Amino acid sequence: MGAAVISPQAAVTVAVAEDHPVVREGLAGLLAGEGGFTVAGSAGSAPELRLLLGQQPPQVLVMDLMLHDADGLALIKDLASLHPSLRLVVFSLQSEDIYAERCLRAGAHGYVMKMEPVATLFAAVRTVAAGGIAVSPRVSHRLLGNLGPGAPKPSGPAALTDRELQVFRLTGLAFSTRVVAEKLGVSVKTVEAHRENIKNKLGLDTHAALVAHAAQWIQDTDRAAGVS
Repeated sequence: MGAAVISPQAAVTVAVAEDHPVVREGLAGLLAGEGGFTVAGSAGSAPELRLLLGQQPPQVLVMDLMLHDADGLALIKDLASLHPSLRLVVFSLQSEDIYAERCLRAGAHGYVMKMEPVATLFAAVRTVAAGGIAVSPRVSHRLLGNLGPGAPKPSGPAALTDRELQVFRLTGLAFSTRVVAEKLGVSVKTVEAHRENIKNKLGLDTHAALVAHAAQWIQDTDRAAGVS
């Protein structure tokens, strides 16, 4: 099926999903004032977003990956299934090295880090509205490199599955096993099994080492993204 053609005169309808009110309202205001965009609504949580999309689906959704307690990757998969015509741009502080390819596999069409100029986000929205994929040149180069027979195997947290990465991140945030299980909707035994797999992949011997490694990873990724 060919990509939808957006005429130069047609405004792209956009919705914003962001759990920080100031960022959400500011981003919606920037999009509305840019020209060529019509803001169809905004949401601060996954339930609000589902309601919004059910009532007034936009052409493009700009969504923060970490939307309150929602599992961002699972939410993207659900939205892609429920709204197949929806074009989705993830706008996130989370490292593109870890999350961009995962989001694309889940059903997103673009990934823009919040440290980028707002013009980059505007361009990404226009690109995905026209049927394209919007990622940074760095991510694009890596994705193309992964297609070759000699592509390097991922290492470190990048080698974890989506679910393992979720468990790893929540572990680094010092959540107990039971709380992690509740957040992910799985059993305590499942979380424990994931943690064992993570330790094996990362070469860690103890739970304490896993917690420390995960906490340091979160700190390093936040610092790289400019989060104080």
